[in-house]
Amino acid sequence: MDFLSLDDFKNIEVDPQWTAFDYLLKTVEVDQEKAAKKRSPLGNAGESMGKKRERPRQRREEHGRQKRRARAMVLVPPCAPPLLPQSFSQRIEEMGGGNLVFVIEKKLFYSDVNPQASRLSIPFSQVQSHAFLTESEAQHLEGKNNTITALLLEPSMVKTEVNFKKWIMGKSAAYVITTTWNSVVKNNELKDTSVVRLWSFRVNSALCFALQKL
Repeated sequence: MDFLSLDDFKNIEVDPQWTAFDYLLKTVEVDQEKAAKKRSPLGNAGESMGKKRERPRQRREEHGRQKRRARAMVLVPPCAPPLLPQSFSQRIEEMGGGNLVFVIEKKLFYSDVNPQASRLSIPFSQVQSHAFLTESEAQHLEGKNNTITALLLEPSMVKTEVNFKKWIMGKSAAYVITTTWNSVVKNNELKDTSVVRLWSFRVNSALCFALQKL
């Protein structure tokens, strides 16, 4: 498989008004032209003869296919993480914490506040960044029933020790905060209509979390 290089674009005229989509469309076009040259033993001459024989309807169809492929390749850039409230920032600073990472914002479900379950689910599909875990921590959580003891800074600014683990449920996966979660729900009046944000931070390399109730 051949990748595109700067040489493939040296004869391309760039319009300063182009959008990111226009650049992506041009990239797809250059890639297809390069592939066509490689297939044809005549190189540019064969390509020119092919263009002369190409009908307008075929050109329109190919252009439409290029646009559809380009749209499929467009990646939506992630949104900037929200700001941690000043009250949390000050408390974390007082604790000697740092390395703040935004983990998730989610609306709580009944299962998140059900006393019988006693856990906060953090679905992988909603996690903004898995970089809050070190490589060794991530490997540790791969073990069945392995947990990490962490400190949770509640919305009320109370510090609580929790267990953090990874669950595999069929084809989906989630992190969960367990053990003392019921007291967190009760003390902060969390309901299945509540929206929360979770950050991670470190105190002397130890994993900690901050939970904000919106």
